[in-house]
Amino acid sequence: MSAIFDYIIAYEDRDSLHTSRWKITGVDTRDPGNTERGWLWMSTVDVSNAVTVSLFKDAAGSSKVMEGTGDISGIADAAVKVTLAEASLSGLSGEMYLEDYDDDTTLVPVLVTLCIDADLSEHWYDIDTLPSDIYSATNGMDIHCAAATKWALLQASQKFSDELGGHGGPEDRRLSSATRLVPDFRRIVVPDQLKEIATLRAIGLALGSAHQRHEDTMYSTLSDKYAEMLKDALDSMNLTFNVTPDTNDDADMSANTATIHPTRL
Repeated sequence: MSAIFDYIIAYEDRDSLHTSRWKITGVDTRDPGNTERGWLWMSTVDVSNAVTVSLFKDAAGSSKVMEGTGDISGIADAAVKVTLAEASLSGLSGEMYLEDYDDDTTLVPVLVTLCIDADLSEHWYDIDTLPSDIYSATNGMDIHCAAATKWALLQASQKFSDELGGHGGPEDRRLSSATRLVPDFRRIVVPDQLKEIATLRAIGLALGSAHQRHEDTMYSTLSDKYAEMLKDALDSMNLTFNVTPDTNDDADMSANTATIHPTRL
């Protein structure tokens, strides 16, 4: 079973549309995979209240990977679910909701995952040799990348609550009446600043799930090592924000979680 990616950032202009409650399955985190290093691009077209949502693997919009349609005639009263079906044998499918729709959009960047196998391979070069219940021959490290992306964004939403608009975390996707205006992850304008945290978390989860393997303690020892590296990365997390993403694309502030460790004299 492939992973569920449901912590997705659509860098939309909410003067045009507002999406929420994304869920994508079938993500192949291997190279070349079915995303562009974790990114997709979204275009939307409204024809007589029938909005077609198309997702592409490339910024030029030439390689369609998913598509779906939703009826927005009643969007003023309730969000509209759009079921995304696979296109071009991409292996991807999913769903998302339209909270508001005022104008068509063209090739909006959509970040599906903060890390892919290539990022993990910078720490573990032969990651594809891990046991088959950890590394999928068809989807790579998708399960761990999905979990790590969710965890990293939840960490950011807790540590940078004010910068992301408040609340400290998104409402559960099962709470259908929530409008999900904040936390506004679109404000994170350099998501690569979270890549190392997500990568370390993904490797740690993978190694942690292999604790019982072999008589030696290699997996356990490495899991502990990556846990310590992750702690250090969290303690020095620095993010760049654009607090007005509907007005411009320019970064206008940064914040960090630098921690002072008191020393007992």
